[in-house]
Amino acid sequence: MDHAELTTDQVLRRDIPWETYMSTKLISGTSLQLLRRYDHRSESHRAQLLDDDGPAYVRVFVHVLRDIFKEDTVEYVLALIDEMLAANPKRARLFHDSSLSDEDTYEPFLS
Repeated sequence: MDHAELTTDQVLRRDIPWETYMSTKLISGTSLQLLRRYDHRSESHRAQLLDDDGPAYVRVFVHVLRDIFKEDTVEYVLALIDEMLAANPKRARLFHDSSLSDEDTYEPFLS
């Protein structure tokens, strides 16, 4: 199947090798824990995680987009962000949280 024909649901069904990324030091142990908690969970579970610690998840997503270049993984994280914002557009404020002031949260989207 051509990548242009993939739906968000198809992309989100992928199993991403987060443990491999941690073992190669592309993500931290903390990032791995956050991703494991979030990955392949129900929308209500994800919503609760974002309500409790949204900026931490945004930070992980931005780091993955900045540091990992594997197309399947980039598409997956972009689909997670799309789903997160589609479910609640007000979550865009998470990208402006004061705890992320040392991050350029838009840089991975502009590269």
